[in-house]
Amino acid sequence: MNFNKIFGIAIIALVLMVASVLPASAHGDENMAINEVIEHAEELVEISVTIHDQTEFIADDEALDDDLRAAGESVHLSSHEIEQIGEHIKEHADELKVLAADPEANEDEIMIALGEINEYADEAIELIDSKDADLQKILSDAPESKQQYATAIKEAVTEAGSIANHIKSHAAEVEENLGFAEAVVLEGDAGTYVTAMEELANEMVELSHTIHDETEYIADDEALDQQWRDYGEEVHLSSHTVEQAAEAILEDIDELKPLAAEPDANEAAVKAKIGEIGERAQEIMDELMSHDEAVHAILDLEEPYLTHASATHDTVHKVEYEAKQLQKKSEKLEAALYPATAPEAVASEPLEVSTEAEGNSVPGFGFPIAIAGILGAICLFRRK
Repeated sequence: MNFNKIFGIAIIALVLMVASVLPASAHGDENMAINEVIEHAEELVEISVTIHDQTEFIADDEALDDDLRAAGESVHLSSHEIEQIGEHIKEHADELKVLAADPEANEDEIMIALGEINEYADEAIELIDSKDADLQKILSDAPESKQQYATAIKEAVTEAGSIANHIKSHAAEVEENLGFAEAVVLEGDAGTYVTAMEELANEMVELSHTIHDETEYIADDEALDQQWRDYGEEVHLSSHTVEQAAEAILEDIDELKPLAAEPDANEAAVKAKIGEIGERAQEIMDELMSHDEAVHAILDLEEPYLTHASATHDTVHKVEYEAKQLQKKSEKLEAALYPATAPEAVASEPLEVSTEAEGNSVPGFGFPIAIAGILGAICLFRRK
């Protein structure tokens, strides 16, 4: 068998292999996103159990203040709702996985299932947001003997909110991968700024995970003095706030795109949404700045903790910088969509003044120009 024949067979085999892979990968992306929804729904159920169990240590302790116990009971009851929401989302996601096998035939049913998933996720987010005052009371009023439970409750509830946001993101991925989402592409400078804002927000989500993971090495190490662990825990908890705010910015950007596609018709809504994005970016900066002392205090640790402390410090400042950049991009986006126009009268006045200045302020220039013009005319005449 000569070389050309071997080469030809290899090419045919490669083509067949690619052909066999493409159909399989066509449904791969949406299935991965659906699996993510299912996994997150299961996590929501699991974390509801944590909230349920940890709040009992406060809600059922008759030695505690009545208001503190009431706050514990309020969050305790929410755990049942969170559990049910997780179970409903999983049911719809399981149904979605079957429907997605034939998206064209099941488009209506798929969109209904996605709508239900998003509604339940929104319900979870609203429920969690409504418990903020109760969580603050638990953290501030719980005695030292109950602080471990208070902290665990705060972390679990915050994590539940993050999971709900992840579910919405993956549901949007499913819709996009199936080709049902209407892609909105902004042209020109507006599109450039929106893309930059998305990249910054996604980067901040990833960096929040870095802060979360690096601080765990300090907060969870029982070999360290409690003061160092408290510093680590303080910054660790801030990572959840950063993640949620960055994910909320991504949602705001998704809502902004179709509005900004018709800026004149949606001016008030566009400006309000851009303002909301700027506020969330400011929230991230304020949150991190409020823990500045802890961020810098842990730099006094020795190895191996110093490596994690340094990574935390650098990442925190990088997030602060990117949040500020995101604010600037949002301001530039608004300026690109609604450029300020100067009145015509003001624009024309300098032209009149400058014209007069050319004739009056530099005497003598008109004469040489006139002579040059005459000489040029004579030359042309002689050529003819």
